[in-house]
Amino acid sequence: MQNLAQKIPAESAGVGDLPSVGRLLQIHDRIRAVGGKAVDCVPAGKIQDKARDFFGVAGDDSNAQLRMIDAIGFAVDLGLFTPSMTGQTAIDRLIRNGKIATPEEKAAAALLRGSIFRLIEITGDLGEGLFEATDLASGENLILFDQKMFCREGARWALRTCFYEGVNISAGPVTPINDPMMEEARPFIVKGRGLKNPLRCAEALYRYFIRYGNPLDGINPDLLSDEDDDFPYDADDGPVHELAAQWAKGNALPEPTPADLRVIRAEAYKEAVFETHHAAYLAHDWKLDRLAAAYDRILVIQLETIHRRCSAGLRTSHETLDGLAAEIKLGVASGNVGHGADTLFDDLCRRAKLACSAKATNKGNREELDKILARIQALRGKTVEQGCTEAEALLAADKVAELLDRYGLSLSEVDMKEQSCSGEGIETNRRRRSPLDECVGTIAEFCDCRTWYEMTANGHIRHIFFGLPADVAGARYLYDKVEEAFDTETKNFKRGKLYESHCSSHRRSATTSFQVGFGHGICAKLDRLKESRTAAARATGGRDLMPIKNAVIEDELSNLGMRLRSIRANRKSVLAKAYNTGRITGENMDWEDKIAAEG
Repeated sequence: MQNLAQKIPAESAGVGDLPSVGRLLQIHDRIRAVGGKAVDCVPAGKIQDKARDFFGVAGDDSNAQLRMIDAIGFAVDLGLFTPSMTGQTAIDRLIRNGKIATPEEKAAAALLRGSIFRLIEITGDLGEGLFEATDLASGENLILFDQKMFCREGARWALRTCFYEGVNISAGPVTPINDPMMEEARPFIVKGRGLKNPLRCAEALYRYFIRYGNPLDGINPDLLSDEDDDFPYDADDGPVHELAAQWAKGNALPEPTPADLRVIRAEAYKEAVFETHHAAYLAHDWKLDRLAAAYDRILVIQLETIHRRCSAGLRTSHETLDGLAAEIKLGVASGNVGHGADTLFDDLCRRAKLACSAKATNKGNREELDKILARIQALRGKTVEQGCTEAEALLAADKVAELLDRYGLSLSEVDMKEQSCSGEGIETNRRRRSPLDECVGTIAEFCDCRTWYEMTANGHIRHIFFGLPADVAGARYLYDKVEEAFDTETKNFKRGKLYESHCSSHRRSATTSFQVGFGHGICAKLDRLKESRTAAARATGGRDLMPIKNAVIEDELSNLGMRLRSIRANRKSVLAKAYNTGRITGENMDWEDKIAAEG
């Protein structure tokens, strides 16, 4: 062999100075070593299933053993680069879990993660494992490096390459392409642009080669390293994995502590659930019984938390157990998720649903609650043809307060603790916040609820009221009335002289200023009403149960594992006259003398 450190002449390569052959060989070996470590992140059962699929029926083929070796190599290649349900490949998981630490390994992992599956034709031999080639799909001219490749001009190959300083270094199986295989690849080729689905193209070619090709023609080095295999997740990969590792040390699973439950429920969201499921599936596949049991327990609690949210009327991030299970089934069907992973998930979902039995309320209190809910629903059903004014909105608030206080006074401490909280979402169909949104917190406080907002899948704002059922129903009714009042009073403002006095370019600002002031006025009036009803209720002893109610809500929120954070509202510049008009309208109207009681 010639001196590996020498440079390839620029005129031979046609691309200027290239890395030395010694350097390319070093990078090639590092890529191979990283690939070997990444194999630990692919379920063994998934590799075996795919290899069997490639192999088909061996028959009396004398090369059956060679075919099976190639089939395993092809299955490993697909397993390394097929993304999981979270969109991560085995290379991504290897990088994240810290199994590679040195800068050289990280650089090699980055090259492997960015590798491209290609169909190439050799156009020239530059010596020492360097070749000139053309990508048959994209039409690119390439410099290719693979010291084990023995090629003549015109030979066609399917291979994966990592681009390093002007050279495409082969990584993984290198497979010859004959005319029938080109026909197999034809549906995936977008001439001049590349392969439209490289993974599916690779799978089709690998299957054809195993069943009909000559295994003696292939160049398929094993990506498996000689190092000991380690489970791909450990305590450093996050709080869930740390907890699973701790639980797996004992002879029996411990009962989760409140701190453990908070950690697990805080991770009860789609991406984290899929990761826990993947870890549980691998632990079962590797026969790590204690670790598998620990992950199963954690996943059941995560799934139970998601189911609790749905049972409470919440659809955070649109996650449901059935929806998650459907995604995993699709993953199994497409080969992106290991065989049997859906069965494991379905079983754990059943366990989670059984653990989510709803709290029971006694018959007498259920009947009383139903009456209150029916009364509030009847109020919601009433409309005023000309719309709801500010006065009617505040009258509605007074009626809701009366109903809720009446019900609250009839409850004992035990009765209140036995109630299950519920939630209700309000779809705004808006992408941007409005002055109406500033009233939501005050409405929730008036009705003894908690509130937050989330963004829907289409980017719209969605408000959530959460608390005891009657309080949530009252908050929803009051929100509807305040929303109607915003619409009615805004129309009245636009018919007034102040609005007409503004030039057309300022009228939108005037309207917004009025609405901001109107919202502040409504909130101030609701705050005063809340103070009055609280003082009146304390005189009868009814508010003694408020700490109990708050504790029930906070405990239920903890069980839901909600990720809530506070944000600062943006301060808006307003037109003073329009703002003050809105605030006076919302705060000082003498509505008691103007509105007759509904019903």
